[in-house]
Amino acid sequence: MIWPKIYRHGDLSIRQVAKIPDNATQLSTTIIALGEKTGHHHQLVGQVQVYETPDKQVLFEAKQDVIVKHQEHNTLKIAKGNYVVIHEREYDPFKDIEQEVID
Repeated sequence: MIWPKIYRHGDLSIRQVAKIPDNATQLSTTIIALGEKTGHHHQLVGQVQVYETPDKQVLFEAKQDVIVKHQEHNTLKIAKGNYVVIHEREYDPFKDIEQEVID
């Protein structure tokens, strides 16, 4: 069994997937996540195509090794392949709520 590549960049996990889903739509951006409070963003640099599924899941195809840039995080190199972007979530047991971590 070959394990998928998993990367961490701030509040994002970027996990390798076998393919981009057929119901995903191509986007005309290289930004894979926006900061809710600061306006900062996670942006891909290199030959890449970003996709979004109807349920708002963001994926991308890195056609070569690419990098992820952000104003507050180190630059991260991502190997060629297909990936899904997962936002970190946190659970507050006192309020009994689950929410996205805000970058």
